[in-house]
Amino acid sequence: MIHPNSSFPVIIVKQLTEIKSFYLNNFGFNVAFENKWYIHLISQSGVQIGFLLQNQPTQPQIFHNSFNGDGFILSLEVSDAEKSYLEAKEKKLNIVLELKSEDWGQYHFCVQDPNGVNIDIVQAIEPEEEYQDGYTSE
Repeated sequence: MIHPNSSFPVIIVKQLTEIKSFYLNNFGFNVAFENKWYIHLISQSGVQIGFLLQNQPTQPQIFHNSFNGDGFILSLEVSDAEKSYLEAKEKKLNIVLELKSEDWGQYHFCVQDPNGVNIDIVQAIEPEEEYQDGYTSE
């Protein structure tokens, strides 16, 4: 059995400068590691994310193609989705899903980063009764 100690996505991108600025200025991430082709960010609460510049000769071929925007959602949980939404609007972030409540227990909205990653900003709320059995108490 493999027992992970932690997890973080690494997203292959076309540029690092815009990505770095976007996550540092809008989500409070800090740089944990940076070189010419990779940046590893970490938030004050310990959320980690990495960005790899496309077509790096030091990397295996399977890590060369940049993210195309489909099939991936980066969820960031917050304590106050409404406050976060207002901040996103104030900063003129690319809001691709307006703030809304979901019956399964989410109050959320989505923004898109400069590379096309959809970031779901989520606040956990009480789910409707039909969804409560799906949650574990652990």
